[in-house]
Amino acid sequence: MKLNRVLGILTTILFILVLTVACSKSPTTTAPEENPVTTQEPSSPVQQATEVVSQPSGPPEDVPIMPDAYELEVANQLNLGYKIALPIADVVAFYQEELPKNGWDQINNPDSVVGSMAQLTRSKTNGDRVTFSLQFNPIGEFTVLQIYITRAP
Repeated sequence: MKLNRVLGILTTILFILVLTVACSKSPTTTAPEENPVTTQEPSSPVQQATEVVSQPSGPPEDVPIMPDAYELEVANQLNLGYKIALPIADVVAFYQEELPKNGWDQINNPDSVVGSMAQLTRSKTNGDRVTFSLQFNPIGEFTVLQIYITRAP
C-alpha cells in the first residue's frame, strides 16, 4: 500500500514537471537584429503622394451602402463592413431591390434568411461575385454587414 502511494506521488510530480516544461516559453527566439527587414522608402515626396492617392478611399461604386450606415470599414475594395440600426428583414429587402440596379444578378443560390442571420450572393455577367453576410444584434438592435467581393480577372 505504501508503495502505491509513493508511485502515485512520483507520477503526479512527473506529470506536473512535464506540463510545466511544455507550457513554458521557448528559449530559442530570434532577436530582431539577427533577422533584419529591409524597407524601401520613397525617393521623393511626389512619389509618396502618388502612392497615397492610388489607394482606394471608399467602397466600390457598384456596391450600394445603405443610408445611415455607421462604422463603415473598408479594408480594401474587396472586403468591407458596416452596421445599420435596422432589422435584418429591412436590410435584405434593400439589397434585393438595389443590387439589380447596379448590375448584380441573383445566381442559383437563393437568399438565405434564418432568424437573426442572412446571406445573399449575386454575380455579374463578367464573372464578378459579391456575398453579403448579415447578422442582427438584438441587444443593440442593429445589423452587422460583411461584404466580400470577388472580381473576375
